[in-house]
Amino acid sequence: MKRILYILAFVMIFSCLLSSCGTNGGKSDSSSGAAAVASGPEYTEYSDLRGKTVSMLTGAPFEELVLSKEPDVGQFTFFSNMPDMVLALKSKKTDAVLNNNALGSLAVNRNSDLALFPQSLKDGVFGFAFEKGSPEREKWQAAYDTISEETKQALWDKWTGSDESAKVIPDQDWPGKNGTVKAAVCDTLEPMSYAGEGGKLQGFDLEMILLMAKELDVHVEFTGMEFAAILSYVQSGKALLGAGSIIVTDERKQAVDFVEYYPAAFVLIVRGTKAESTDHKTISSFSDLEHARIGVHTGSIQAAQAEERFPGADFLYFNNGVDMLEALRSGKVDAYADADAIAKFMMAQNEDITVLDERLTEGMHVGAVFAKTDRGQALCDEFSAFIREIKQNGVYDEIQGIWFGKDEDKRVVPDLYNLTPTNGTLRMAADTALVPFVYIKDGNPVGIDVDTVVRFCKEYGYGLEIVPMDFGAIIPAIVTEKVDFAGGGVAYTDERAESVLYSEFTYEGGSVVVVLKGAEGVTEDSFLTEIKDSFEKTFIRENRWMLFLEGIGTTLLITALSILFGTILGFCVFMLCRKGNPVANSITRFIVWLVEGMPVVVLLMILYYVIFGKVSISGTMVSVIGFTLLFGAQVYAMIKGGVATVNKGQTEAAYSLGYTDRKAFFRIVFPQALPHIMPSYKGHITALIKATAIVGYVAVQDLTKMGDIVRSRTYEAFFPLIAVAIIYFILAAILTFIVNRLELRIDPRKRKNFLKGGEDK
Repeated sequence: MKRILYILAFVMIFSCLLSSCGTNGGKSDSSSGAAAVASGPEYTEYSDLRGKTVSMLTGAPFEELVLSKEPDVGQFTFFSNMPDMVLALKSKKTDAVLNNNALGSLAVNRNSDLALFPQSLKDGVFGFAFEKGSPEREKWQAAYDTISEETKQALWDKWTGSDESAKVIPDQDWPGKNGTVKAAVCDTLEPMSYAGEGGKLQGFDLEMILLMAKELDVHVEFTGMEFAAILSYVQSGKALLGAGSIIVTDERKQAVDFVEYYPAAFVLIVRGTKAESTDHKTISSFSDLEHARIGVHTGSIQAAQAEERFPGADFLYFNNGVDMLEALRSGKVDAYADADAIAKFMMAQNEDITVLDERLTEGMHVGAVFAKTDRGQALCDEFSAFIREIKQNGVYDEIQGIWFGKDEDKRVVPDLYNLTPTNGTLRMAADTALVPFVYIKDGNPVGIDVDTVVRFCKEYGYGLEIVPMDFGAIIPAIVTEKVDFAGGGVAYTDERAESVLYSEFTYEGGSVVVVLKGAEGVTEDSFLTEIKDSFEKTFIRENRWMLFLEGIGTTLLITALSILFGTILGFCVFMLCRKGNPVANSITRFIVWLVEGMPVVVLLMILYYVIFGKVSISGTMVSVIGFTLLFGAQVYAMIKGGVATVNKGQTEAAYSLGYTDRKAFFRIVFPQALPHIMPSYKGHITALIKATAIVGYVAVQDLTKMGDIVRSRTYEAFFPLIAVAIIYFILAAILTFIVNRLELRIDPRKRKNFLKGGEDK
């Protein structure tokens, strides 16, 4: 076991080294003050593609389109999703990627080492697919015609723009009197249709569909799947319509009908030619920010201050300071505005950033906020008295020193969950991503405000419950008395003071602009730091670990049910065929030959699109049926082989002792056959759990599919793929362990108390 772990560790480290050497650990060089950026496309003429490899999505066969421009293209390769193609392009496994203008622009914007080929192959139009001859298409076409051009353009700008906070699918808040329809969409083609935070499907296509659905007063149930499966899903009637960056072509029109909804273009994505080392834009004063890209925290007073101070700048909105810092390092913004307390804390943790000498504003005051009620006023008075007291006795300065210092060990909050609620429990609202006021460390809320409030509750006999919420929801939560008060860096403004009560100020400072230091002031990130950053993006950001957890649940459900039902099926079939019934044996041999001789993915697709083509059944259930058939056939063969190893004289001896045929089998033959069956049984269980990795073809979001979704958001391969591989290894080991324990209980020769040679224990 130790050797296996050593080998796995070696493979992971070696893979990390390769990843780091090829892509700088997934991080831009801008963290060290300079960024290698694409100065232009590697190929600029169609003749440059002669002998090269061009890739496209499976189900998007546009080879002729490329060949019409350059007949001597070397070869075409196909991928199931866009992230894999981008990775293949960056690692030089392909030379160009064919896709539409939306996905192409997004890929280039996210990868500074890629560029768009200067000429578009062909103009086209995006379409929503409907079953051929479907009368519903006309209704949806009429609904689409009611949408104004301004609305369409606004949606396009929203989903292809840089403001991630705006990319939210609206709720289906209309009655839905005309029922619910199903829509098949690709879940990895950002920005048109993809799985966002928490695995929720979103994108330009989905919001456009919802606008039409609202007009028709129907609700829509979206099902995510591979791009190649969408048209088959629609053709088989499993969904009313299909979407996901589908460009209308004559060939596709022969299979389905379309509602055409937005102009498209076929473009090629290629590698960029890199400059030696282009310095990150130098920001040394406010004059450099007049037309710069500035990051701001959505809903913060710094956003309003920066917009007023730099009217000609381009503003990008973020949900937390960590994302703003990453955007600064990667060159997506030239600077960002934040509270000086937050900037001071982050500077202590990140040596590559600093603040400009000039400030956006002075006199920023932060305090706890309370409802304008009698109880709110009483709590506010108590808390204000406590703040005045700790400012006089030195505790206030002690708290400031802990959270603005560099000693991480001191940053703990004692007794957070052990307060004595003599006077009840207070509920505090806070944005838990506002370091150093309130943030999460080791799964628990910590920070200046948490530390201060815990000390207050301890002195005044209150319990404390911290209620996490977005910063923009804090004031409404106070006004409606959903919580007792709020902390977390809520700065005082006259407008806010009209709605809530402010306590004695817990912090006084200003607003600053954060920029990168020059290269001479920065220590280059270590290899381990780059791996840590990659790990954070894959698992921590947006709680992506929950996607893996959901995928594990789906994989285990399919595997466990398939093992259970397959074992029962295989055993029952063997019992039917045991006595040599020619009809039963002939049928069984044919089915076993058919199931075992067919690729599993083909079996699943036949079940899903043909046998159950017109039946409302989930992909998960189809997967269980398919793998039950496969495992059942294997169990039948295992039992048949195991029973054949038992000498026929055993059965004859049982008959001579008066046993019936059934008793002879279950008491004499089968127990002797089990030791021959179990090793093969364990091996097939391990193979089964790995075989389930292909269920994404029938719209099931299993562990492998969740890994694809994460990669579609991060464009990083290492951690998602390694995580999926390790999880499969662990799951297989757990199932094997369970079967080993079962084998130990049913095989008397492996028990410790088994009697040998007639000796007593």
